[in-house]
Amino acid sequence: MTDIGKRIKLRRKALGYSAEQLAERVGVSPATIYRYEKNEIANMGADKLQPIADALDTTPGALMGWDDPDDEAFELREQLRRDPNRRLLLSLARHGTAQQVRQVAALIDALKASNPDFYDGDDPA
Repeated sequence: MTDIGKRIKLRRKALGYSAEQLAERVGVSPATIYRYEKNEIANMGADKLQPIADALDTTPGALMGWDDPDDEAFELREQLRRDPNRRLLLSLARHGTAQQVRQVAALIDALKASNPDFYDGDDPA
């Protein structure tokens, strides 16, 4: 079992899901889930990884091993992702009307104005 397959299986088991339940949530067959977990499908595309991460209430980065679940920043990102009130801002930025996107931009500008070090424009990664 590769690391990603192991992480999928461990997360599935931690949530108490059977492969059948996960497969139903993702829209694939249970055999496909087992094949992912055993690395029989080596090149899992992002279009497959995102639905699995969503079904497992985690991120693709966590399944890939890029995010360390013990890292404080990871936990804070997870809290933001899970909290519907906080996700609203991200959702509006991505899917909102022009007016809603302007309001999101105004909030970001207000955060930057109140704390010049809030974000310097560089990629945080």
